[in-house]
Amino acid sequence: MKRTTAKTLACLMAACLIFASVPFAAGAEQPLRLMVASDTHFRCRADLGAPGDEYTEYMLDPETFGYASTQGQMDYESEAIVNELLRAFAASDAECLLIAGDLTCGRRASHEAFAEYLRKTEKETGKRIFVTVGNHDCAAESSEDRISMEEFREIYNEFGYNEAISRHEGSASYAADLSETVRLIAVDSCVYGEDDGKLNLSVFRWLYEQTERAARDGKTPVVMMHHSLLPHYELQPMIDNWRFFAEVLADKGVKTVLTGHVHANDISSTVSGLGNTIYDIQTGALISSPNAYRVLTVEKDSVAIETRFVTEIDASLLPDYLTDAQKEKLAEDFAGYAKTYFTEGVCKWLNRNVGSPNRLVRWFKLKEGTAAYAAAEQLTSRLGAAVGQDIYDTGSGASIEAALAPYHIEVPESNYTKPYEVAAKIMYGFYHGDEDAAGNEQDAALLLKCLEGAVLTAMKREGDESSLKALAAALGVKAEGAAALSSAKPAKWTLQLAETVALALLETLAGGFADDYSAPGDLNVTLSSGESRADAAPLSLIAKLFRLFAELLKRTFAGLRAA
Repeated sequence: MKRTTAKTLACLMAACLIFASVPFAAGAEQPLRLMVASDTHFRCRADLGAPGDEYTEYMLDPETFGYASTQGQMDYESEAIVNELLRAFAASDAECLLIAGDLTCGRRASHEAFAEYLRKTEKETGKRIFVTVGNHDCAAESSEDRISMEEFREIYNEFGYNEAISRHEGSASYAADLSETVRLIAVDSCVYGEDDGKLNLSVFRWLYEQTERAARDGKTPVVMMHHSLLPHYELQPMIDNWRFFAEVLADKGVKTVLTGHVHANDISSTVSGLGNTIYDIQTGALISSPNAYRVLTVEKDSVAIETRFVTEIDASLLPDYLTDAQKEKLAEDFAGYAKTYFTEGVCKWLNRNVGSPNRLVRWFKLKEGTAAYAAAEQLTSRLGAAVGQDIYDTGSGASIEAALAPYHIEVPESNYTKPYEVAAKIMYGFYHGDEDAAGNEQDAALLLKCLEGAVLTAMKREGDESSLKALAAALGVKAEGAAALSSAKPAKWTLQLAETVALALLETLAGGFADDYSAPGDLNVTLSSGESRADAAPLSLIAKLFRLFAELLKRTFAGLRAA
């Protein structure tokens, strides 16, 4: 009896050991947890330099935020922000960290310092980090200060390349297994020396082969590339033939594409002709408010996405350039400071762009040397100050509201004080994700009125009538009736010119930001590969505004006739 019992126990123990060593069946595969970041734009202290002090006029708080970047990138805080990301990764249950390009400002010293941070994190946590290249990372050729694509692969060899099961020798592309069931295909979409992306034939042929290999190996493919595969907003520059690439990848089993570049948290989807859905999960810039990163749970038929934000930093990592007062504010309320930094950066960005004729002359295709071109230069040279004025009249007579009053145009009530705050709200909503569509439409309409009022303000300068009429003629506006600048009763053509210029400015500055091509949501959502979704293609912001404009014109001209 004892001998039988002993044999039974031995068999049971052996069975337990055997079952413990057998992998789970396919139906019980464990999900893979990933952390995803993009556009870290790390800048080491040696590469910081002095901040630009241009375009600081009309900022709400130039003393604190005069160093703000016009693109909202927190360069001087980048070391502290990156360290917070790596700390969060170390403390999380994510098995791998993926960074989708634009790792640094592109300088050699920053790349070497960034790679050392990643190396230290891997060593301390035992977790793995994978990167891909972005348009700011490499120059077309190596130099003392900038690295080439080949050097990028050397510096970041430990973060994907040395684990690769395949590397594309003509680019920085590689494929590597993240788990027993998930394979990463990191794609180099860069055209070195340029901002826009491209998938050349050689890279795409390699990518196609990797999707087939993943299918043969029973792996779920996850593609990571810096540039978007699918459009995320109305006027977004796209890689050539993106529709073709998306169609092919969807039908080759790719459901998930991780991207960056646009600095926005946004998810787009499309469906192939065969009914296969593919998602482009774009992660916003870690370096810019709201300083987001993602945590993904990848399973065979779904991807669950959770978006998190850097809300605090280690102030001891901030450079000496920042004052004690700035450091204290950053330590006390990093998220609030970062959002204000973004808003003030938009002010500088508007000052730079509306004060230059470049966007306007490109939009209207005005030829240099013509009277219309000269008029556009004169007009835009005064727009920065005009956009910097108050929206509502406080009695001084210098405001957007006062500029529109002679045309019987009312400005809707709001809590905004300056036009650039409206622009910042629209842009921040897009970058944050899960935008308020109705609120964005109202803000876009208000911003349009602000730009109209700003243009009218900039037009009020003695001696400009002939040049403005030359600009009006070039834009198809009939400059007839009383003179704009000397008559007590404003001429209709002046408002038509202001509206035409304002709409062009709105489209070139913020066009598309209020409308995006989104899947179910941008931030916290589970995407199922089994869904058959229609292409997301909302009515464009510009089409909406043209309809709004038509209604405004009817009311305006009716008011002028009655006056």
